[in-house]
Amino acid sequence: MNLAVVPVLPGPTDAAWTLYRRAFDDLRTRAVQRHVMYRPEFDEVLGDERVLKYVVTADDGGIAALATMTNDLDAVPLISPDLFEHRWPVLYAKKRVWYVPFVAVEPAYQAAGVMQRIIDAMCVEPAGEEGGVICLDVCEYRETAARLPMAIEGQANRSTPGINRVRLDAQVFWGYEFPRPA
Repeated sequence: MNLAVVPVLPGPTDAAWTLYRRAFDDLRTRAVQRHVMYRPEFDEVLGDERVLKYVVTADDGGIAALATMTNDLDAVPLISPDLFEHRWPVLYAKKRVWYVPFVAVEPAYQAAGVMQRIIDAMCVEPAGEEGGVICLDVCEYRETAARLPMAIEGQANRSTPGINRVRLDAQVFWGYEFPRPA
């Protein structure tokens, strides 16, 4: 398998879209806030040079994994760059705050070390001399069912010991069900 970091995904994006859908379709019915991009949004992200694409290609030439990361937080809809600037003003001013909009791994490669390779590659810049921070959002389902934040921290600490996981925010959605009239 080969890992490449590119500013724009080359060629047609159909295979990448299929991978993305397989990785996140379950969230359409498990998360209140929309976590799955529509195809035009997806294609826009893949064409946006401000957002790095981490592409893992399988031996057969197919896409085993695709992830995105940027330190231009204006490139990520629905996050507040102001929060990051307020929390880490020096790092933010130096463009040392990164955001990961998504990491999608083909199910057949989920136990093949692909995620570790992506995390290792993503940690290179923030682990540099000046330090930095990488942020992402995780819905409650992925947090509780897969313990994703803890898994990412464990994997990141293998290549860069001393990483500290910090919860930045949480949002809770409530519904009020009304009984049927008798």
